Amino acid sequence: MRSSNGFTLIELVVVIIILAILAVVAASKFVNFRTDAIVSTMEGMETAMQSAATLTYSKAAIAGDEKLETTILDIGGVDVTLAYGYPDGTEAGIDLLMNVPEGDWQKRRSTVYSGAWVYWHSQIEEDAGKAQCYLRYRQATSISARPIIDVETSGC
Repeated sequence: MRSSNGFTLIELVVVIIILAILAVVAASKFVNFRTDAIVSTMEGMETAMQSAATLTYSKAAIAGDEKLETTILDIGGVDVTLAYGYPDGTEAGIDLLMNVPEGDWQKRRSTVYSGAWVYWHSQIEEDAGKAQCYLRYRQATSISARPIIDVETSGC
């Protein structure tokens, strides 16, 4: 009979496999892909919203409507409500241009800021302001002011 002084190769491989499985399970607890996805999507929407506002202003300037406090402009066969040449913060303004699917995002008119439209991901069950995870569009308030578009992601 031979005495054994160590582990066999099979025993070492089994231990390594068990440690790898534990590492994968533990890593998923520390890495939150859901939050990263929501934040990235909101930042992409912010950029799209800035582009939509800039392009709308350019079209309003060509039509000579960029200095009007409120007007309606035909953009690609769709009537968009403007405030000082930029889309206003209503369903007929920025929301119409963004064309965000209902199932993915929740949206509403802001009660805190007049002329503001707020978006938040449908995964967030509480109020977006309370959760501190939203994208907000505040319409232009004068000829010299651009719309204010801000993203709050501290609570995502």
